[in-house]
Amino acid sequence: MVNIGLVIVAVAVAVALTVPDVPVVTLYVVLASAAIVTPLVTWPITHTIWMAIDLRVRPVDPREAAEASEWVVSSGSAEADRTSDRSNA
Repeated sequence: MVNIGLVIVAVAVAVALTVPDVPVVTLYVVLASAAIVTPLVTWPITHTIWMAIDLRVRPVDPREAAEASEWVVSSGSAEADRTSDRSNA
């Protein structure tokens, strides 16, 4: 959504600045590559923001927290077992 808005604003500004002779091919190449690169670059921060919004809107249920705790304990003991197996070998 943000990416589309940025591209539309960039097209409007570029056309307004170059109104008599609009370089269509140049605008197309530059803005198409920006539309591809921008989501890839901003994905980590936008994903984090959306996860924070999701947690705020839909808080963790106590049952989910208990399941997560059990998983952490079981995966932690499995990791400890693998580490001790490597040190014994």
